[in-house]
Amino acid sequence: MEQRKALAKMSVLAVLLGACLFTVLSLSSTRNPALSLAPLDLFKGVAVVGIGLIVGCYGTIVGIGGGPIIMPVLILLFGWRTEVLVGTCLFVVFLNAFSGSIGYARQGRVDFVGGIKFSLAAIPGALLGGWFHHFFDIKMFDHIFGVFLLLLVFYTCATIDRIDEPRTAIAPGSRRVRIHDIFNQKFEFLANDSLGVKISLVLGVLSGFLGIGGGVLQVPVLLYLLCYPPHIATATSHFVTMMTCAAALIPHLALGNIFFGKALLLGGGVMVGAQVGARLAPKISAQGVIWLYVGVLLVFAFRLIVS
Repeated sequence: MEQRKALAKMSVLAVLLGACLFTVLSLSSTRNPALSLAPLDLFKGVAVVGIGLIVGCYGTIVGIGGGPIIMPVLILLFGWRTEVLVGTCLFVVFLNAFSGSIGYARQGRVDFVGGIKFSLAAIPGALLGGWFHHFFDIKMFDHIFGVFLLLLVFYTCATIDRIDEPRTAIAPGSRRVRIHDIFNQKFEFLANDSLGVKISLVLGVLSGFLGIGGGVLQVPVLLYLLCYPPHIATATSHFVTMMTCAAALIPHLALGNIFFGKALLLGGGVMVGAQVGARLAPKISAQGVIWLYVGVLLVFAFRLIVS
């Protein structure tokens, strides 16, 4: 019953967010015809949708929203200026996280209490990070992003053996979380919400600046610092990513930094792929998915650094 109420609240929130984004999207496209729904040739259009399907499925399984993969794809395919890259990537990540969060909410695997707390803490930073590229021209952004992905690979490899270890929060006042999903699996753990809120303040800025939504950083925090079980961590991370992306998008929508023609094609594939990923996630081992995730990040990191 509680999960149904939470899903109903989330659905209402999602509809409101979607209505707001659609309104601003329409106004932005009217002011900036160069960023309107420009068509692609058939071959590239099909390729972009196909990439979206794969990224949406994979990003949802891992709980990262697909940002670390979507950004390199946009850089390599289109080579837009930094502001448009970040804004368009955030828009696609939002669509992925929105679709994936609905799938995970139906499964009863989202910790809404913690997710809302972390989202509210991250939103101010996401708004700030969203404005950053408008005021500061960051040279060699693709190289910076490649180095970031490489560091993330090293961190993930160093901590992958701990993914299945029992985790127990030791901070006083930690919140006891009990989740019973539709697969009849029961999760019970202690979550350090106070630490999560503090970290989310920083993650919000990084998500807006990098244009990745923050899921790629949120998952390790939930796993290793806040003691979430892997499947609950990925589902909750997706929800937080959706909320922070919605905030980070506001500056880019206002400035007309989103190339909607490509974004909607990629986003359509991403939303379908996210539903597939949410269904596949319970059937895949955590370590297997993360090793595949590391391989993809490694390829894109080197490609961006040497480009």
